[in-house]
Amino acid sequence: MRLRRLLWAVLAVLLASPAVISVTAVPAAGARATPGRVFVTTAPKLPGVRLVVGSAVVRTGSDGRVALRVSDINGIASRVSLASRSLGDRHRLSLAYVAPAPHTVRYESHLTVGLDVRSKVRLRVDPGTTGAARGQVRAVRLHAITGETKRVDPRRGRSVWLVSRKARRGASSAPARITWTVDSLKAAPGSTFATSRARFDPFRTRTWQLRLRPVKGTVAIDTVPATAGVTFALDGATFTTDGAGHATSSVADLNGVDLRLRTNSPRAEGVTVSISRVARLAPQAAFQRHLLVALNVSRPVDLRFTDLAGRTVPADRVSEVRLDSAASTVLLGPDQLGGPVPLLSSIGKLVDGSWSSQPVNYAVTHVSVEGSNAVFAGQQRIDPSARPDWAISVSVFDVQVTVRDALFGHRLTSSAQVTRPDGGRSPVVLGAGRPTTIRSLVRGEYTLTTDSAVVGPDTRILVSRTSDVELRVITLLDAAVVTGLLLLGAGGLVAVGLARRRRSVQVGARRA
Repeated sequence: MRLRRLLWAVLAVLLASPAVISVTAVPAAGARATPGRVFVTTAPKLPGVRLVVGSAVVRTGSDGRVALRVSDINGIASRVSLASRSLGDRHRLSLAYVAPAPHTVRYESHLTVGLDVRSKVRLRVDPGTTGAARGQVRAVRLHAITGETKRVDPRRGRSVWLVSRKARRGASSAPARITWTVDSLKAAPGSTFATSRARFDPFRTRTWQLRLRPVKGTVAIDTVPATAGVTFALDGATFTTDGAGHATSSVADLNGVDLRLRTNSPRAEGVTVSISRVARLAPQAAFQRHLLVALNVSRPVDLRFTDLAGRTVPADRVSEVRLDSAASTVLLGPDQLGGPVPLLSSIGKLVDGSWSSQPVNYAVTHVSVEGSNAVFAGQQRIDPSARPDWAISVSVFDVQVTVRDALFGHRLTSSAQVTRPDGGRSPVVLGAGRPTTIRSLVRGEYTLTTDSAVVGPDTRILVSRTSDVELRVITLLDAAVVTGLLLLGAGGLVAVGLARRRRSVQVGARRA
């Protein structure tokens, strides 16, 4: 009874406070359309943009806006597209996003349409005081603040489409203003040029005036890894890095020096180098180009081979060596193992926005000795920067062989042939005085052919560790003794048979 009264009291409180519970009605599929007004603003605010909003085609006004009534305002943002990608003869548009604003007025929707814009620009080359003809300029390399580049040959056509505005979302939804610079110009031999204008906005200006002037200056180079003795060549000038890997030189043309820089020789002080990448850094003075040159540095390394006891294994027994690193895989043949081999030891690498020297280490994954792999992959490593010579330990073993005759067990002296896993053969003399040691055998199956054996001279031996092997062979003496015993036994059997036959004949005669 008390429980019932309590339930009625709770129900009465709920009925008296309708704000406690709110019910949101979710329109069911096929709900009827809701007419309303749509207000559209383009970013950037461009007049004359033709849009499809719902089923209507509209055009923005001078303020980049347009308002219209639609038969169904529900999900109207998903039904907005470009009716035309061209805006006059100067701009091309692409739709980046459609962002609805929060609803503040019933049956109204406010949309921002983000647009990416490419603008048509005409390049006009002004020789200035250089005295060069316009036709001498055969290539202009343009660079946007976004990183995009364009290469234009003014002899073939001077008009180019450049990104001028990039849509971006945010509180202001203001598009990014994209400006361009001239990286370099190429002209006839003997002519060097630069532009007098720093940044250009394709959206605002139809014609880009390129005023040419000769530019001389200084090129400063820093190498990563810092390497002394690297000689660079640039337009006939050569300059060499000092102990800190730095070099400077005066040049007649600062345009595109990062594209024209070359090494004059791959050899430096005790190393060989190659250019991996040339990056432009901020100049430290006027009329200067500061370049960072990332290098691949290789050092000569002597590879030696030893057995597990530290004894030298001749390099001519090795047919192939494979070294693996994160940067490269090196395969070395017998012709390369006779002297120092160049191994990549360090590289210049961009890590988290900073250039640094990264060492290169190698894992010894394969050493082929007489047809078999004589190392366990990855157990030995080589650091070319640590020292100029490295010993690779290979798994070769000694086998002690004793030969005895099968019948009497006496030790024998015999010539023999050892057939290796790769099919090669080598002679060996097996002595009778003590076991004969066959040294430095790589893992694998060998065949030992003994000359003293007259039956079954081939014996297979599996070598996987240092071990002792005893061979029992049938010699000529063993064969003669066995043959004599067989003949003696056969003669005895014949004599017994004849005696038994004679006895049976005598018995038959007596009975008769």
